[in-house]
Amino acid sequence: MKKIGVTLLGVILSSAALGGASFAADVKIGVVMGLSGPPAIVDFGESYLQGMKLALKDYSAAGKHKVEFVIYDDEANPQKAVSLVQRLLQSDKVPLIMGTVSSGNVLAFAPIVQKAGVPLIAGPAIASNITSQFIDEKPSFIFRCSMVEKYQIEGMLDWGVKTFKKIGLVHSTTGYGNFAAKEIADGIKARGANLVAVEAVAPNVSDLTPQMLKMKESGAELVLNFHESFELVFRPMSKIDYKPTIAGNWGLSSLKVRDIVGAKEIEGTVMGQALDLSLDAPKAFVARMEKEYGKEFRWPVVAALGFDAAQVALKALDTAKSMEAEAVRDALEAVDGIKAISATPAKPYGPKDHECLDREHVFLGVWKDGAVVRLKY
Repeated sequence: MKKIGVTLLGVILSSAALGGASFAADVKIGVVMGLSGPPAIVDFGESYLQGMKLALKDYSAAGKHKVEFVIYDDEANPQKAVSLVQRLLQSDKVPLIMGTVSSGNVLAFAPIVQKAGVPLIAGPAIASNITSQFIDEKPSFIFRCSMVEKYQIEGMLDWGVKTFKKIGLVHSTTGYGNFAAKEIADGIKARGANLVAVEAVAPNVSDLTPQMLKMKESGAELVLNFHESFELVFRPMSKIDYKPTIAGNWGLSSLKVRDIVGAKEIEGTVMGQALDLSLDAPKAFVARMEKEYGKEFRWPVVAALGFDAAQVALKALDTAKSMEAEAVRDALEAVDGIKAISATPAKPYGPKDHECLDREHVFLGVWKDGAVVRLKY
């Protein structure tokens, strides 16, 4: 199994300072992340992990004891992800696990983690049901710090139905794409509207000219893009003389996607967001990330959520009564006073809410002059 060689050291402040337990041994946080495989997966995984590492670096100046991220690459493979989680539970014996990119991977191993009684902070996976299917367990060990699919779709449809008369949908036929398509179809119907065209695209199809021609023929003014290869819908547009508004998954906010598509071509594209770059704290965070990672930093919102997820995890370790997994779970639920970079609130979780982002924290962003800003409508 592939283990990423990393010794990132942090500290757990003593009980005298924080009111939590003081621990004799170093503490390990297990991390399963998509760091190889499809480019979009790697983009998500590396960006989220960059934010986590910066949070741990900040934390390392604060006290006496060491915290280490034990990082494994799941290669975007659900079977591998399950195997790695079992290794973290059985061999590494971590009191807390974080990750991963693919919602399918998280959904594969979350029941194992729940049964083992070890807390999981999922992210940057976004499938709507990751925490909700466990929230009535007594107790639930499944948390998340990431975008939630249904929240970005709800915001997008509220805006789309209000703003456009004709809306089309292009989605992949992967589990993610089909799941998003159903949520969109149900949401459109609930709003008294309909999709003028729907095109489902197999994962091995790289030329979307036929699909985009059908969008054009339908008169779609807004095309919802829920294909994991975010750039594909843009490629045929100039060739077929078609320039609808594109809106979709928060992946469209990646600087890498902007560079592949082109700043001019992506102008006006809309996506779910949870980071307002007009605010001072996010601006300062981006400047720090650029200094820390240079050209390797490419996704502000995903990195910010990784940073905030690690902040929450580390504060839970600080305040837990012990390093027993259930004590860490209880501490996660009680964490308060987080100074988040993203829209994550100061108290992210509660007994019936294990999402760091709720509907009111998710808004729409739009590419404008080479940067993503809050969409006003």
